[in-house]
Amino acid sequence: MNLLAKLKNLESLTASEQTLVHYILEFPDQVIRFSPQELAEHSYVSISTIYRLINKLELDGLNDLKLALVNNLNEQRTEPIIDIDYPISAEDNLYAMTKKLKTVYEQTLQATMDTNDLDRMSINSELLKNAKYIDIYASSANIYFAQNFQFQMQEIGRQIQVPIDDYMQNLSAANSTAEHLAIVVSYEGRGSSVKKILATLQKNQTKILLITAKNSPLRQLKVDGLCLFPSLENHYNKISSFSTRMSLMYLFDSLYLSYFNQDYEKNLAYKLENYQKMNPKLI
Repeated sequence: MNLLAKLKNLESLTASEQTLVHYILEFPDQVIRFSPQELAEHSYVSISTIYRLINKLELDGLNDLKLALVNNLNEQRTEPIIDIDYPISAEDNLYAMTKKLKTVYEQTLQATMDTNDLDRMSINSELLKNAKYIDIYASSANIYFAQNFQFQMQEIGRQIQVPIDDYMQNLSAANSTAEHLAIVVSYEGRGSSVKKILATLQKNQTKILLITAKNSPLRQLKVDGLCLFPSLENHYNKISSFSTRMSLMYLFDSLYLSYFNQDYEKNLAYKLENYQKMNPKLI
């Protein structure tokens, strides 16, 4: 049974849940772009009502509800809502491609925000603050995002290591201690050495901040902090990782801002003073 049919056949709903069901059925195109707060405001129900209904639908969260809605709506239309894996067609002109890519980014950012709650982000911020040393373990193109985060943190005087090749990553993990924070980036743990590195880090009692997909098997591990991709993309069957890259950049930038904001004036002064040292002619 598809989601729309399931909504129409739900029983034992409260008055507020019934109001929400009517709103979703009447305005599905708006719902797929709403945050929990926006959906609550537009449907005139509480956020707790939204999640009670999601539980009755046996879904994991609002993002799953929105993805199910997209699938149902695409079944009814000749022109589908943006497919994250194949956002463009061979017939699209440049204007259509740029508009569709913008939509992919917007959907990705909203889904990433929905998937990572503020309590979790607060814990991650404390991990960054309290770590004496920080190492990032990533592979493939994710290394570039790790290096960008390294650059951002270095601009405010925080040194971070990003070992690149397999040997150096394993050596870094072996050298880690309880004073280290390891940020491990792996979409679903498919990398050849990621599980070995995680096992070494845990053996050394290193704190771990894991960045992984919402549906990743790695979520079974006991870690100290967690950031989640919203699992929008197929791992192989797609044009490119537009959504995953945008999500990872957002997560790293959020970590940077949360660290920066803990001592805002000091970090800003440090950054501006160093720019002045490197560029004495700047006003």
